[in-house]
Formats: sequence, C-alpha cells, structure tokens
Amino acid sequence: MIKIAFGIDDTLYKIRLDKRDQIPDYDLIQVLRWFHRNGDDVYVWSAGGIDYAKTFVRKLGLDDLVTVVAKGSFIPDIAFDDCETDLAKVDIRIERETSKEDLISIAKPNSEKLTNEENLI
Repeated sequence: MIKIAFGIDDTLYKIRLDKRDQIPDYDLIQVLRWFHRNGDDVYVWSAGGIDYAKTFVRKLGLDDLVTVVAKGSFIPDIAFDDCETDLAKVDIRIERETSKEDLISIAKPNSEKLTNEENLI
C-alpha cells in the first residue's frame, strides 16, 4: 500500500480563465479512484487550506475515498500537483495553461474597471 496525494486547484479541478470558472479533471479523478480501488491511501490537499480542500472533495463526491490533510504535512510516495515539486518521493506535475500570475489577476478586482463603472453612476 502506498500513499498518494492530489492537489485541488489546477490539478483535480482545471481552472478555465476564459470562462472564469473551474471544472473537474475527470481523467485525473479516475486515476485517484484507481489508487483507492487498489487499496492505497489517497490524500487531498490544497494551498488554500483544509476547509477549502474539504469543500471541493465534497463537491466531487470523494468524501469516502480520500483523507484531506494540510499541504506538506507529510511526504507521500506520489504527489500529483500543478506547480510544486519536492512534495513526495515521486512528484507528478500536472501542467495547465494557468499561471500563478493569471490566478492572482483573477482574484484581484480590476481597479480601472471599477473606476470607469463608478463614473457611469
């Protein structure tokens, strides 16, 4: 039995910048389910914290298959993650089109747009 960890953002969930939303990566979720059926210990974590990860685990219906832990709280045998390495004995980086800068720009309000909209009122 081995310990496998999966990240949330841009790993189990793909971030689509053009639509400003997230969709599940069903192929990777099938990999997660395979590890669970194989009898391996499957963990999910997020840099957003345990509560954030639990929310997405519930949305995906994975509550009974995984244990949510704090990111970096232990060293799994295999880790699937979008950006960090050296998280596990074997790191599998899930590459997406989203960059860290893109995510930050989504999170920040566009001050120019707000100023222009305020001028219309």
